Amino acid sequence: MAKKIILLLALILFTSMNVEAADNETFDELASTYVEGDSSSLTLIRMKADGTLFLVSADSTSKSVAFVPFSRNVYDFYVAPNQSPLIFDMAVMFQERGQIDDDLGIWEEDIHLVPVYALFSVQGEQIICEKPFSSASGVNPSHYQAMIQSPNHIQLIEILMTHMPRLHEQVAANGVTLP
Repeated sequence: MAKKIILLLALILFTSMNVEAADNETFDELASTYVEGDSSSLTLIRMKADGTLFLVSADSTSKSVAFVPFSRNVYDFYVAPNQSPLIFDMAVMFQERGQIDDDLGIWEEDIHLVPVYALFSVQGEQIICEKPFSSASGVNPSHYQAMIQSPNHIQLIEILMTHMPRLHEQVAANGVTLP
């Protein structure tokens, strides 16, 4: 499964380097938290070939992008009380080896698939990320005992978590029906 995700993401990136591209032949942008002047956004995309959904966490300042396969558990993580932790895999693009967190997850060329275990709380309408985030070597770990240390990884996780309520608003505003 992890290899399939990595190959699919590589295809996405080779055919389109810009998530906001309106005439993209590979995927449709369904909703986004992008606001002019803001360096971070969370976008929901649908692959044209097979309808697969992905959440794309992006930060233009650090030129970091992560793809997270869509699931209701991830998308609705903050909605029901007592849902912490959030557990998901993120494929971080355009990374070079030899960086912090290299031993986490698995690598396929410059795509780093990182399993994430993120504690959080919800206060009012605000999501509070409880750091440090955890991870592990390999995929489908039984324990998440390694600390995620890369500032880029931490930023991408925080974007996914803190932008999710706004993405929900955009999905509703765009009339998107989700599985």
